[in-house]
Amino acid sequence: MYGDYKEHWSMVDERMNSAVHENYPEWRKAKDRRSKHTAPCNVTYVNQNGDRFTRDADGRVSTFRYRHCDTTYSMTYDDDNNVVSISSSSGWTWTKMDDGEGWLVRNYFDAWHVAASECGEVAVDEQGITCTTGSASVLGLPERP
Repeated sequence: MYGDYKEHWSMVDERMNSAVHENYPEWRKAKDRRSKHTAPCNVTYVNQNGDRFTRDADGRVSTFRYRHCDTTYSMTYDDDNNVVSISSSSGWTWTKMDDGEGWLVRNYFDAWHVAASECGEVAVDEQGITCTTGSASVLGLPERP
């Protein structure tokens, strides 16, 4: 008697019970997406200083978060792999001017221009955001303490 009940119960559970997650087509679609699209941008790395960063499909650092602050910085690159804009989770944006004359820095309340001679090019690697000339603090970007 119990064997018949168990056999029928398992058959119902596998084939007809909508609560079994394998029967949901959304579950199958999500499982297929996870197995087929394992991109390096979905992996978070930690450097020796405890900072976290992710890479895009081209191997460039796409987001960076310093250990000592709660702000995440997202970078956008051009075709030559140069940083053209940075956005922060705190609402600040840094945009490279089209004429190459510097950077436009904006927050919720203000906007200003920083000349290229003061900061140069902005570079991002596993160690953080740096400027080729001067310091990143000229742009209002964080520096390692």
